[in-house]
Parts: sequence; C-alpha cells; structure tokens
Amino acid sequence: MTGHNREPSARARDVGYLVAVETAIVAGVFAAAVSAMLLADYGRRQAKDPLESAQFKALKAELRERPGDDELKSEIRTLDLRLREEYFRGRRFAERGTWLLLGGIVVFLIAAKSASALRRKLPTPGVEQVPKDTETPTMRIARWSVGVLLLVLLGTGVALKLSFRTELASLPQPDELKPEAGSRQQAAGSRQSADHQTSNIKHQSSIIDSGAASDEEIRKSWNRFRGPGGLGISAYENVPTAWNASTGEGILWKTPVPLAGFNSPVVWGQRVFLSGGSEDRLQVYCFDTGDGKLLWQKDVPSTALAQIDPDRIEYAGFAAPTTTTDGSHVFAMFATGDVAAFDFSGELVWARSLGMPDNGYGHASSPIVYRNLLLIQFDQGGQAKEGKSRLLALDGLTGKTVYEVPRPVPNSWPTPVVMSHAGRDQLITGADPWVIAYNPADGSETWRADCLSGDCGPSPVFVDGVVHVGNEYSVWSAIRADGEGDVSGTPHILWTAEDGLPDMCSPLVTSEYLFLLATWGALTCYDSKTGELLWEKDFDGASFTSSPGWAAGRVYLIGDEGKGWVLQPSREKENVKLIAETALGEECVTSPAFQEGRIYLRGKEHLFCIGKDEG
Repeated sequence: MTGHNREPSARARDVGYLVAVETAIVAGVFAAAVSAMLLADYGRRQAKDPLESAQFKALKAELRERPGDDELKSEIRTLDLRLREEYFRGRRFAERGTWLLLGGIVVFLIAAKSASALRRKLPTPGVEQVPKDTETPTMRIARWSVGVLLLVLLGTGVALKLSFRTELASLPQPDELKPEAGSRQQAAGSRQSADHQTSNIKHQSSIIDSGAASDEEIRKSWNRFRGPGGLGISAYENVPTAWNASTGEGILWKTPVPLAGFNSPVVWGQRVFLSGGSEDRLQVYCFDTGDGKLLWQKDVPSTALAQIDPDRIEYAGFAAPTTTTDGSHVFAMFATGDVAAFDFSGELVWARSLGMPDNGYGHASSPIVYRNLLLIQFDQGGQAKEGKSRLLALDGLTGKTVYEVPRPVPNSWPTPVVMSHAGRDQLITGADPWVIAYNPADGSETWRADCLSGDCGPSPVFVDGVVHVGNEYSVWSAIRADGEGDVSGTPHILWTAEDGLPDMCSPLVTSEYLFLLATWGALTCYDSKTGELLWEKDFDGASFTSSPGWAAGRVYLIGDEGKGWVLQPSREKENVKLIAETALGEECVTSPAFQEGRIYLRGKEHLFCIGKDEG
C-alpha cells in the first residue's frame, strides 16, 4: 500500500523520525547556548584566584603603607568577601553548566542516532482513496512534546544564568578604592550596608588566610599547631622566662578546661581556642586572653562517637588535633574524623564527618589553613597498600571537598607545613616512607623523597629553603626544596643524621641550629646547615611530648610532668646556659603558644597564661 494506507509500524517510524530530528535540533541549540554562556563567563572572570584581582591588590598595597588603618582593613574585608562570593559563584556556574552541556550533547547524540536508524526511502505515492487522517494528531503530539522539551531546556539555561548573575561589574576599580579622607564616613556606611546584606550568608562569610588576615597579623598571632608556619618560633622578644604555679610567680591567670584534650592553644587577638572530647561529646572552646574567662563552648555534631573504641585512642584521645584559625573562624578536627568551623562568636558555620579514621593510636594530625582551603593530612591504615590515606582540601567557606589526593603511605601523626620557596608554595608532608611536597592550591605533587620508616610522629619544619624531617625509626634528613619528582639519593638530600632522633616531639630549627627532643629526655643539637652534631644534653628523669619552642634566642622545653627549662644555646656544650627552671603544677603534653609578653600553655586540667603582671 501507499500513502495513508501504509502499515501502522511504518507510520510510527515516520513519527519517531520526526521527533528524533526535532529533538536533535533542540538539544544541539541548547548545547550551543550553554557553551556560549560558559565561554562568556570564563572570559568575563577577572582572575582565577579572587586574591589576584587588581582591586584587591591595590587595597593590599595601600594597607602596607598604612598598616594601622582599621577602616581600610574593613574595606579590604568587604571587597574580599564580594570577590570570594563571585569566585565561588563562578565555580558553581561552571560546574553545573558543564553538566547541562554534557546532558545536551548526550540528548543530541541519542536523538541523531535514532533519526539515522529510523530514516528510510519514502515510497512512490499511488492513486488512493483518502481515508480518515489518523497521523495528524499523532504528529501534533510529537511536535508538542518537542516544544515542551525546548521550553524545559531553555528555562533551565535561563535559570542557570540568572541564579549566578555576576556582581563584578559593580565592584570599584583600583582608582575608586582610594577614597579621600572626607569620604571615609560614607564608605563606612556602604560597608555596613554590605555587611547587613551578607549577614545571613553563613557559608560564604569566611575571609581566609591572606584575605582578612595580613601576613603581619598571621606572623604575630599563633594561628595553628606550633604557630606561624608550624615552626614553634615566637615573633616577640619579650617572652617570659620564669614561672611557678605553686607560688603564683609569673601566672597571670589559669582557668579550667571543661573536657580533656591533647591539643595546644591557638591565639588570635583577644581569643584563645582549644578543643576537648569525651565518649559522649566533642567541643570547641573560646577563652578571653585578658582574664581567661570562658567566652563560649560549643558542641560539635558527631555521627561517629558511638563507633569509636576508647582503647584504640588511648594515646591520642578524642581531641589531639590542634585547632586552626583564619582570623575570623576557628576550625577543629577530632579523633572521630569530625571537622567543624565556628565563627568567633561561637556560631556553627559548618560541620561534616570524614569517616572514622583507621589509625592505630587515634588521629592526631592537625588541620591547617591555606588561602581559602582547610588542608588535612588524613593518613590511615596499617599498610600503604590498603589505599586508605589521602590529602584533603576542604572549602573553608562550606566544608565541601575541593580536592582529594591519594597518598601511598600508612597511618601517621605529623601535621603538614606550608613553605614558600623559589616562587612556589609547597605543602610538606611526612609518613613512611615518603616526604612528599604538594602544590597546596590543587594537590598536585611537586617532589618526593624516600627517607622515612616506621611510625612517624614528628612534624616537618623548614628554614632557608631546606626541609628538615625524620623520626626515631629512620634517619634525619635535610632536603633542599627546589627539586622535581623523586629526589631520593640525589644532591637534594643535603645531609642525614642518626643520633638523638625524636619519636613524638617535632623539631625546632633556625638558620644556625637544629634541635631534636626525644621522649626519654635527650636534647640533641645539630648545625642546621651542615648536619654536624654539636652536643647532646640529658634531662635525667624527665620525659617529653611537648615540642620545643624558640623565643628571643632561647629554647623552651616543657616536660610531661609540668616542669620546664629555658636554655640559652651555643655551639659548644659547655657554653649552653640554663636560664631558668619552671613549674606548671600539673602534667603538660602540649606545646607553648607565644604572644607579646605572654606564653599560653594547656595543662592536663587548666589553660595557663604566663606573663608579668603590669599592674
């Protein structure tokens, strides 16, 4: 038969062919439109990194000239917030747009393939009686279906564009960012308006590391485990050297800490942060530096506490990782794998679980802040081949994973450090058998060295472009940080040593000295440049978990029982001077936090502020 007398199956093929062709056209147009929006958005962006914008750099340069200008700092914070919101809005736009583009392409390919399969040579029409038209309604339904698809796809594209509308066009240009003195009041009013508009954007209100906090603010604070850079070195010269809790000498105040924890104090401005934990709760604390008053204590949501084996974390406890701060938020991690962020008023910004760590002694590596990222060395498992260890970068604004990199190592306990050398930032990590340097921005590996073995506890340190790392079961290595790839056995390994290697305490390094402190009470001093063993000193009867600190050319040691020593080092053992012996009055396994005229120490039960009473 011909014409309308064709078989139903033939008519169905015709309808299917038409639907497939029109669907392919609609999907192709949609994919092209999404591609155009993505390309336009990419070309519009001012910088891959919000901190690289011309506006932000101009204000930072102005701040260097007037570091005490609080209004300018507030202006930088406001601009930084807007830039970051735009930056992450662009990232979400690109991510969702990419998925829509892929969906449009898939629909186009499926429709085109279907049209090709259904296409056939049309028969020659013959003379026929025109029967009742049964195809037209079917074809009309097909066209309506394609039309609805077109409207859905176009509506999705428009919604995508509107939901991520850019605000960069309204940002002031560099010349506009330098208001005259008489316009400061007006600018302040604008900032208050901007603050009001963003007060409820909790997950996008964090200004991290080089944003709200200048390099000078970070240097003078104690923002992470062992302070700036993770080095244990004070920026201040007027640090106290004598105290005795029994007599009250040198103790400005002490205050109880509600729950136990082996983490060290973090200090920013007028706040001291700690964390604590028990079998039924995890908490973060904020104390006033002036009088030790507990300003707030907040519970951290946890889904893993019921799963934890207290016997397995006996050595590290529930709250071994030290908190870290970006100057406006504090981040905490616990043995359960729970991570949380609070603002300085104690309001929970975000919380998430990374999963219960498979760690022989409990998780102890502390998180650190790098730009907008919270970096976590999440090593676990008894053997590297289990494939459980990874490096995580969480978005400091939301807690979401930005990148995750597998690590070829078993469980470990060091806290990583970020060093800048030869124009590049490097995240230095250590665990059996590798010291690995990553690009902290994206997790890509820079170099690695095979020089560790066994359980690794001490954290790496650096000075003058050289990484110092090791542990009791291997050798100590000084590694030049300008390598690429595997630098094991190359001249990048400047020297190695085997005496006095620590098992838990992290090292202390300066341009002249390297100090290694062993748990059993031996302090070993090397020439940090050559690896020459200078001297060893035994503290009979003492044991150490607290890592040594450095202030005003002096070494500070805190024993597990709370007794302390302050030493004036020298290259000759006979010239090493004992400046003072101190007493905290309770056990102490945490490391000191140095501030101007003060030392903050966490004992077994109390937080201590050591200093001279100016009253």
